[in-house]
Amino acid sequence: MAQSHLAKWYSGRTFWLGRQRIKYTQTEAARFLGRQYEAYSNLEKGKIFPAVGDCYALADLFKLSDEVKEYLVAIARNGAEQNFQTDRRFNALCLQMAEQFYGSIFKWDPLFIPGIAQTRAYHFKILREAEGTNDEQLNRGWSFKMERIRALLSRKDRPKVVLLISETALLNLRFLSEADRREQLDRLRELDARAGWQIKIVSALHPEAGGAFSIYRPAKSQAGGPPFAYAEVWDNSWCIENLARIARYDDLWQILLGKSITLKEYLDDRRDGLAQEHSERQ
Repeated sequence: MAQSHLAKWYSGRTFWLGRQRIKYTQTEAARFLGRQYEAYSNLEKGKIFPAVGDCYALADLFKLSDEVKEYLVAIARNGAEQNFQTDRRFNALCLQMAEQFYGSIFKWDPLFIPGIAQTRAYHFKILREAEGTNDEQLNRGWSFKMERIRALLSRKDRPKVVLLISETALLNLRFLSEADRREQLDRLRELDARAGWQIKIVSALHPEAGGAFSIYRPAKSQAGGPPFAYAEVWDNSWCIENLARIARYDDLWQILLGKSITLKEYLDDRRDGLAQEHSERQ
């Protein structure tokens, strides 16, 4: 059975970041584990899977969160299977890591504005309305989104980021106040104006099977891992490494891209007031 190179890459990057944080050399980290330097180096390079015991030991040494520690242990136990499947929260940690190191990031969402482009008001009001999320979950989710947004926007290598958003997501801004709607639209404009970023809107009919998904590719980034597609349902999510399956997501992406228009074209055509006007007609 094919191994998950993505799971090995995530583990290696996590240990590399943790070691940088506490200013340890690879030799010191290897000595801490009682391993040879080459063995530890291969672990950080994503060439081998970590042992369960090493995950616990390194997580404590690098002061990683309990959540990251649990994910590393899950990878050590189950990551040898390609297309690693787990719950959405755990795989969100993999997406967070990919957003720090991958060269190209493509995201499609037929219902919501992608998390990395949301404002605080959107997160707390729209998600509460849509999913019935409680205050504790909303607060934790927003803190995590802010970590992802800060890390992605602070990158100096200018990754290519393309967000395809359904018109439905913009129509749903009617659930926000006028000020919050404008803040969210301004946020989209701000991101669209960044070097390497592009936001496009799909207002035409699109394939029924086109649920939310993302495609991550290392592109020119030497620190990126293998290409993968991310898809989710309510209780599970998949980071898909199988090249034939990724190709099918590429095909769907091209269909959606062909039906899209630029954010500026969309908003200019509606004079930025489509969501507001829709709300007033209700």
